[in-house]
Amino acid sequence: MIAPEGLIARPLTLDDVDATIAMVNTCELIDSGELMWERADLLSDISVEGFEPEEDWLGVFDGDRIVAWAFLQGPRRLWIDVAPDARGRGIGTSLRRWAVARARERGNDRLGQTIEDTRTDVATTLRLAGFTPRHTSWILQMDHPTEPPTADPPTGIEIRAIQMPNEEDQTLEMFETAFSEFDDRLPTPLDDWRASVTQRAGFEPDDLVVAVEGARVVGGAFLIDSEEIWIDKLAVAATYRHRGIARALLGTAFRRSFDRGYDHTSLSTDSRTGALTLYERVGMRVTRSFTNWAVDL
Repeated sequence: MIAPEGLIARPLTLDDVDATIAMVNTCELIDSGELMWERADLLSDISVEGFEPEEDWLGVFDGDRIVAWAFLQGPRRLWIDVAPDARGRGIGTSLRRWAVARARERGNDRLGQTIEDTRTDVATTLRLAGFTPRHTSWILQMDHPTEPPTADPPTGIEIRAIQMPNEEDQTLEMFETAFSEFDDRLPTPLDDWRASVTQRAGFEPDDLVVAVEGARVVGGAFLIDSEEIWIDKLAVAATYRHRGIARALLGTAFRRSFDRGYDHTSLSTDSRTGALTLYERVGMRVTRSFTNWAVDL
């Protein structure tokens, strides 16, 4: 990348993680008024198979201060942020061109970034650069200012914390099988699932709630406590759906959130899953919407 005059671009290192997160969260606060990211998220993202720390992320610095970055996450995802006071200097365009070139070098078939729908300026820039909309995603919130009702699982199903390590592989494989049903999704290696769930910084078995029938894991929800309960992943095995297991998992999350003093619980889903209706039926409401903009390489 050729950085604009007065700036320096270089690969990021672990020493840059906290400063990068602070810069990204500044962007989030200015652009949406909310914080969406923390250290454990980035550390898990750079632990996945195939990530090359000398090649796959880049920071732009004004002196010692990071003012922008680009991150190639997995085989198709791109993340670019530019600090609000550094915008309008061509930094984002330069980072996007670098990312497209790097993705082609890696042999990626596609590269895409998910942008909040209120960022119409960014959407226009991406469209002009040849990116097109691929799918929609939403953040939903369940408000529970008073104690939420108990959502009991169906007969024969128990909901509890995962038993580590003997149920780990079975649970992660259940997630992968369920998510593999989505159109146009590439497989996720089991080690990548570990990096984002059971090896995520601060993970405790109580964070991974599973639905079991006998010795079989048939559903699960990964809950992250980050000044709210965030349902990071939720899935039910195909042959066990439409029996109330997902509702029971959601209910467990809502109760945990309330018991820890939070008045709401949040999660995200997208148009490929078909799960939006389920979440709205249990009383969740959409608070933010996003579009994935991508270019085929």
